[in-house]
Amino acid sequence: MMEKENKSTNDNGRKPSGRDLQSLPTRQYLDQTVNPILLQGLKALAKERPQDPVQYLANFLMKNKSRVDESNGGTEEG
Repeated sequence: MMEKENKSTNDNGRKPSGRDLQSLPTRQYLDQTVNPILLQGLKALAKERPQDPVQYLANFLMKNKSRVDESNGGTEEG
């Protein structure tokens, strides 16, 4: 099954650069950039069950943003 293939690296075995990320299909882009940290945040959210889940998730994402930046080689634009 091709969908389960590790997509954290490109054909050269390197993590995609910012330019490489821009050329990915939407699903692959999200799988490589947002989904890993988002899933971690959702797990923490389900475990903690805070009164304000949206604020909790937003705080989690901002607090752990550096994990995403590091995994993308610091290529985030914004």
